[in-house]
Amino acid sequence: MSTYIYVRRKELGLSLDALAERAGCSKSHVWALERRQSKNPTLWLILALCDALQCSLNSLIGADVSQPMFSEREMALIDAHRRIFGEAA
Repeated sequence: MSTYIYVRRKELGLSLDALAERAGCSKSHVWALERRQSKNPTLWLILALCDALQCSLNSLIGADVSQPMFSEREMALIDAHRRIFGEAA
């Protein structure tokens, strides 16, 4: 993911500041992600980066996530979250 962020940012002609502003995070956070110093970004940040970099989640993380595999426990947690917060959450 880190290499992709850097390469895509350069392709789009974005500075660290510009990407951070688009993604709603700090410049230092983007810098840390590009240098693999921040290894556990939130899902919200990942999705914001996809939007800011105009790319798919698959492209950003370098994996095919079209068919995610969840354990029964994870699915129960997802179902509980949907019941509490609704489908849009």
